[in-house]
Amino acid sequence: MALCRSAAPVLVLGVLGAWDTTRAEVTLREDTRHYTIRGATAAELRGEMDAKGPRGGDGRRYDGYTRWYVAWRYRYRTQGGQCFIDRVATTVDVTFTMPQWANEGSGSTELRRRWRQYLMALQQHENGHRRHGVEAAGEIDRGIAGLAPRASCESLGAAANALGHQVIRQYNQRDLDYDRTTDHGRTQGARFP
Repeated sequence: MALCRSAAPVLVLGVLGAWDTTRAEVTLREDTRHYTIRGATAAELRGEMDAKGPRGGDGRRYDGYTRWYVAWRYRYRTQGGQCFIDRVATTVDVTFTMPQWANEGSGSTELRRRWRQYLMALQQHENGHRRHGVEAAGEIDRGIAGLAPRASCESLGAAANALGHQVIRQYNQRDLDYDRTTDHGRTQGARFP
């Protein structure tokens, strides 16, 4: 499950290059946080994850969680009574929260094997949420860069921000649909024990 929020865009006004040479860029920043679990049996590990796992936007606990946050900035340029988008910079911050088995050596060889298999499947599922955040950032970046000039920068800025927020809503829904389709990763093998 991923919770996604859009940033309040920061508007930077400036006069640079021509409209048809709009520069756009997406920056990806990733972080992985861990919550510690302990146990020597599958049941103990499950109990620890149920008690300590990250909470989603719905308040439920999950084994893993991915949060992405997209922010965009752009610069204007005016020429001939028209306002153009001159440059777009979009950032997506992705934070994974995953379990970390602190006393893994206390489990049997078979339990450790199953755990590693499970973690790989869980990461695969969470990478799907990451992909949504990265795709949203790219779509926002390209969309804002491609906006046609307007008579006023205020109107162009409103259009840019409306586009960004609409894309965020679409990708939030994709995350919800993805979790529903995969049963929060269970159909992808993210099931323990």
